Amino acid sequence: MRCTQMIGLKADALDWLRSNCNWIVDRVCPHCGGVLSHKLQSTVYEDASSLGMFDDGPELSAYRLKNGQCVKEVVQCVPWSSGPMIFLCLEKEDGTRMFEWSDEEIEKS
Repeated sequence: MRCTQMIGLKADALDWLRSNCNWIVDRVCPHCGGVLSHKLQSTVYEDASSLGMFDDGPELSAYRLKNGQCVKEVVQCVPWSSGPMIFLCLEKEDGTRMFEWSDEEIEKS
């Protein structure tokens, strides 16, 4: 079956975001007011739905870091294997990319 395969960010990139991003309260208990969960502070900055096989590509997020800077998800490449495989990496404000997938990792996916 052909479909869009959202590969996303590498695990190292996700770990880096968890350590370096601001966290905000996600859910609060309606009874006691206690914090139930947090999430990374991010905003959707681009809709990449046109990259998916059925216009089902990702929404790309920008993340606010603890040091005040931002990094954003960018599409690194979209090879085809029974449908588009969407690989993401992170990009700093100066355009430097971080946590890119190697050619070897992409070929193995």
